[in-house]
Amino acid sequence: GSKVSVMLQNRIQMQGFSSGKPAGPLSVPSKHGIDLLRDPNLNKGMAMTIEERQTVGVHGLLPPNFITQDDQVARCMRHLQDKPTDLEKYIYLVSLQDRNEKLFFRLLKDHLEELMPIIYTPTVGLACQKYGVLFRRPRGLFITIHDKGHIYDILKNWPIKKLDPQVKAVCFTDGERILGLGDQGCQGMGIPVGKLALYTGCAAINPQYCLPVTLDVGTNNEALLNDPMYIGLRHKRVTGQEYDDFIDEFITACKARYGSSVLMHFEDFGNQHAFKLLSKYIDNTCCFNDDIQGTASVALAGILGSLRITNHKITDHTFVFLGAGEANLGIAELITLKM
Repeated sequence: GSKVSVMLQNRIQMQGFSSGKPAGPLSVPSKHGIDLLRDPNLNKGMAMTIEERQTVGVHGLLPPNFITQDDQVARCMRHLQDKPTDLEKYIYLVSLQDRNEKLFFRLLKDHLEELMPIIYTPTVGLACQKYGVLFRRPRGLFITIHDKGHIYDILKNWPIKKLDPQVKAVCFTDGERILGLGDQGCQGMGIPVGKLALYTGCAAINPQYCLPVTLDVGTNNEALLNDPMYIGLRHKRVTGQEYDDFIDEFITACKARYGSSVLMHFEDFGNQHAFKLLSKYIDNTCCFNDDIQGTASVALAGILGSLRITNHKITDHTFVFLGAGEANLGIAELITLKM
């Protein structure tokens, strides 16, 4: 690291750019100058002090004023309030995450209740439907059925830090059953990206530990296959043994690359695959299916909370379910286990 000169420090205080904290030694990041500003993991925008700007070579590349992160958050909320639709708000937040990740997560943390419906359901569903048009910058990994035999090599393309190379959680989907919208194919990527943003916003998990993945095996959605803006494979879904082998290679490659303790988070798989895959891997892989198990745990927690108020037992009640999807079957099984 390095320190600014006494002359520069005096200039900082005179111009009102200091954060009010004593200037100390700064560690120099791996990137420098304009490359640092283009890295969302390092860029802090105008929240960089003059000392930081001098140290990392961005002095003159930003407007001269210093703005605290608190002020940046207030500015972002003003921008959001001016957006006419939730989809426009979603686009703004994605673009913010693409250029200043620290600010994005600070904004999400401070305004979680207001922004959760934008980052995730229900707005993310519309975003998935329009993902081909909205696509600007890749986030996560896109692995296709045609990559069989080379999946580990593709995982190596994901950037990791040398000092701590572990990805701790992989959230992945094949896009077959996106929310209540059905088959969205490759455009289902909005789901693992949004869900992992909540990992950080709600649980403060380092975003560098989170990897969103779309497994593209095709789509049976004719509208997407005929859409010139569709960004995925243009053929029907691959199923059967070839599909099973593809999923197995992917999970095996993740465990080999990131360790056997890596969390494999199944997200929005179709009914025909969701239960089968969970049953296959639950005893030998750190995994869970959010649609089956996550929804069930939240539903059961709500029931148990209400029982404390009514002073009833869970066995005093009869539970009726409309439909036999992943969520209902998962809830029914967990309630039965509790009984």
